[in-house]
Amino acid sequence: MKTRTKLKIIGFLLVLTSTISCSESDQPIGKWDDNIKLSQKKVQLSVDNDSIVITTEGSWWWIDGIYLNDTSSFDRNEIDTTAENFVIDETVYRIERKNATEIYIEMTKNETGIERKLMIALQAGNYFDSITVSQSSN
Repeated sequence: MKTRTKLKIIGFLLVLTSTISCSESDQPIGKWDDNIKLSQKKVQLSVDNDSIVITTEGSWWWIDGIYLNDTSSFDRNEIDTTAENFVIDETVYRIERKNATEIYIEMTKNETGIERKLMIALQAGNYFDSITVSQSSN
């Protein structure tokens, strides 16, 4: 009887272990499916004053950070980027959320002589994505 009980317990533990490891590999903690669905993730703008509108399929997202040439250039506490309409107006760039699914990005003429990179980090729940805007130098 003791052997039979031990075998049942071992069998139960094996089934439990395989169930837990299968469910963990199916949906790792901290990773959601793409719920933003950007129309473009990489954009090339001309050296002149240039702009683009990026669309999203999801409407529940916000800006998590903005980096110009790998340097953070925006204080997220200044503007509520979860709102459906907002404008971030800096010297080199302008980012405007026109509605729930459109983000307008404009960069001033690049007179630096080097390519500029603007990275806009987006977040929606536990999903993270970004838009990288490269601007020619000549």
